[in-house]
Amino acid sequence: MRRRSIKIASLFLMGMGISEIIMRLKSAPQDATSTTTTREVQEDTEKRTLCTMEQLVQGKWTMGAEKDKPPYIPTPGERQQKTCHGFDPSARWQDWEWTPEDHSRCDFLNSDIDSDLFCSLARNKTIVIQGDSISFDHFLSLSHLLGVPVAPPRAVPKDPLRVSKICNGTSMLIGKKDFHLQQVGRIIKEFHPDVMILNRGAHYVSDEQLIQHLNSTVIPHIVTWQDECVLEKKDCHFVWRSTVPGHPHCTQFTKPAESVEEMEMMIATSPQYNWDKFKGQNELVMDLLSGSSLTAFNMFDGYPINILRPDLHGPAHNDCLHTCLPRDNIYSFITLHLLRLWSE
Repeated sequence: MRRRSIKIASLFLMGMGISEIIMRLKSAPQDATSTTTTREVQEDTEKRTLCTMEQLVQGKWTMGAEKDKPPYIPTPGERQQKTCHGFDPSARWQDWEWTPEDHSRCDFLNSDIDSDLFCSLARNKTIVIQGDSISFDHFLSLSHLLGVPVAPPRAVPKDPLRVSKICNGTSMLIGKKDFHLQQVGRIIKEFHPDVMILNRGAHYVSDEQLIQHLNSTVIPHIVTWQDECVLEKKDCHFVWRSTVPGHPHCTQFTKPAESVEEMEMMIATSPQYNWDKFKGQNELVMDLLSGSSLTAFNMFDGYPINILRPDLHGPAHNDCLHTCLPRDNIYSFITLHLLRLWSE
């Protein structure tokens, strides 16, 4: 029997001006810093089940506890925006954390990567993260959090392929920048992955072109790979990540938003780069995958989470799409969460 994991949020626009949205966000109170001890967190975690992906995407951003140092220091030149504005590698660290609404009843590790846990779940596995530049930043974030960043070459190709040997060399993390997913077959053939995390990205094409490409190229490659995994008795997982639009007027935001609807309205009333079409195409792809010949797929729905981060863009004022390191690690935390879910 085929199993499906699909999350489609039904969201509606509110009649509110952009200036009013920004004023409301600036005046909203920030969450107090947590004072819960590590032992209390561990004891509480043991009592809760893991959040389902449906529970995970319903939540809000809250301010986390202050730490002695940042989670990692980005390598110069590894991203188009360098690092987050005002980042000081020697300063103490405090950042926003994604908190599911059901956090009192289900568990999600939202502030750090437990590398021992990750490696116990990913042992002898190859994980591929392939797609747009934001997918490549996902790869960079996870590599850093696992303590194995790879310095970029002096001349970075347009569609780089990077390999991180993780978990003391027992596993591999592959990052492939492939805007239009033209090289899915090549990556499968070369690396024989156990996990494929794909995203078609912010490089917009029409609905017709998107459907045609997925049906003729991407899905057949994944079906063949899934069949090979069955023959080899490998526990393989295909994951599709939804696309998050950029945020118009992003330089005016200094903290997370609280309403998906308000962010959608702002994007709809200031359309650029076809950002207002991303939500519809996310739903289109979910429907397409659900009705395809895939054995199974997992939906990695970053849309309702990172659409609430208009403040997370880097110092380049003309770029309100890409987010900045080392603050944007939520996709890495969700990757660990998926590994935990699959192990149950």
